[in-house]
Amino acid sequence: MALGAVRDNPLLRRIGGRIESRVPWHLLYRGDARECPCCRGSFRAFRPRDGRPEARCPRCNSYERHRVLWMWLRDRGGLGGGETDLLHVAPEPVLEDRLRALPGVRYTAGSLFPTGDQVRVDLTEIPFADGSLDVVLCNHVFDEIPDDRRALAEIHRVLRPGGRLITQTPVDKSRATTYEDPSLPPARRREVFQTADDVRVYGRDFRERLAGAGFEVEVIDYPTELDAATAERYGLVEHGGRVNGTDIHVALKPGVGEGRSI
Repeated sequence: MALGAVRDNPLLRRIGGRIESRVPWHLLYRGDARECPCCRGSFRAFRPRDGRPEARCPRCNSYERHRVLWMWLRDRGGLGGGETDLLHVAPEPVLEDRLRALPGVRYTAGSLFPTGDQVRVDLTEIPFADGSLDVVLCNHVFDEIPDDRRALAEIHRVLRPGGRLITQTPVDKSRATTYEDPSLPPARRREVFQTADDVRVYGRDFRERLAGAGFEVEVIDYPTELDAATAERYGLVEHGGRVNGTDIHVALKPGVGEGRSI
C-alpha cells in the first residue's frame, strides 16, 4: 500500500503511531552532534521524514518548523512579562505543553475536533468576542480551509488592536501565485497538493493574502538570522521537499491595544 494511502486512513495512522511510539528512537540515535531545543535531548542525528534528512527529533518528534518556531518564540517572540490571551489552533503537542507553562500566558487550545480541555474552533466562525485575543497561533492549517479568506477575516476580528496572528504556512516559493481548487476529490488532491486534506498550495503571494485581511505582515526566516553552526546543530533548515514550512509570518492587526502581544 502506498505511503500516501496509509496517511489518509485514520485507522492505519493510529496503528502506525502506536508501533512508532514503542521504538526507543532516542536510544538508537544516541550522540551529541544534534540538540533539540524543544525537549533538550542530544542525538547523533535527527531522523528523516518524507525525504528530508535530519527532520524529526528522536525523542519529542519535533520537525524543523517546530524547532524554528519554538526558538523564535522563546528568544525573540516577547512572550512573558505580562498577561497575554493566546489561542493555539490545531495545537502541536510539542509546542502545547511549553506554551501552557509560560508565565503570564492565558493559553487556549482550539481544534475542529477537540480533545481533553481543548475548545472547538472553526476558523470560519471563531467562538470568541471581537477584540478578545492578543495572539492567534495557527500553523499548517490555512491550506486545508476552503474559505481561507473568511478564516483570516475571523482571526482579524477576534484580535485586539496590536494583536498578532503568527503562522507557519507552507509556501511553494517557485510559484508567484497560489493555486487552489477545493472541488477536487481527495485522491486528486494528493496528486496535486501532496496530501488529501489540502485544497491549495500557496505561492509567494501568501503575504498579500494576509495583507488583504487587514494585517501588516512581516516574514521571518529565522534560521538565516543565526550562525550556520547553530542552525545545523538544532536542525532548523529543511533540506528537500517542495514547499517551505519554516518561515514565520507575523501578521499585526494595526492599532494600539491595551493587552500584551508578541
